Amino acid sequence: MKNFYHILLLALILFSACEEKPPISEDKFIRIYAELVSVPDSVSVDSLMFADYKQKVFSNYGFSEKDYEQTVKFYNQTPEKWEELFKKVIKYIESAND
Repeated sequence: MKNFYHILLLALILFSACEEKPPISEDKFIRIYAELVSVPDSVSVDSLMFADYKQKVFSNYGFSEKDYEQTVKFYNQTPEKWEELFKKVIKYIESAND
């Protein structure tokens, strides 16, 4: 009986570990995404300046471009997640501009 509980516990741990999560939490991803979409005009027209800007944003939050791309891929798997995220990004940008 004791082994049954150990096996059950192991199965629960494995099941929860298999649940896919993005490398960047939603809260931080919202802030990073908001910064990238509201990039200053002087930076957005120059692709090299924008690349530098992106790296600074990622660095400020402690993530890499790969982490960002994997998080985007996570959201691309379910369009409903993007829809909810966009709503939250808009709210975040509006609250930052108040």
